[in-house]
Amino acid sequence: MKMKNNTYLTVVWLISLFVSIDVGNHALHFLENVGLNVWGARVVGLIVCILVGIIFYNLWIKKVSKK
Repeated sequence: MKMKNNTYLTVVWLISLFVSIDVGNHALHFLENVGLNVWGARVVGLIVCILVGIIFYNLWIKKVSKK
């Protein structure tokens, strides 16, 4: 039973990682199209990626890891 929980936790981490990277990438592309400096857009995309990852960690990953 422990192995299934570890596999599920790994899948949760991977989903959270890919979703947060995708959201950060969308923010990056949006800000590049608006005309913001490319480095400013990258920094904002990074911040959005980190914030989404923190949100996933607090709302989903903590609950899964406690089980």
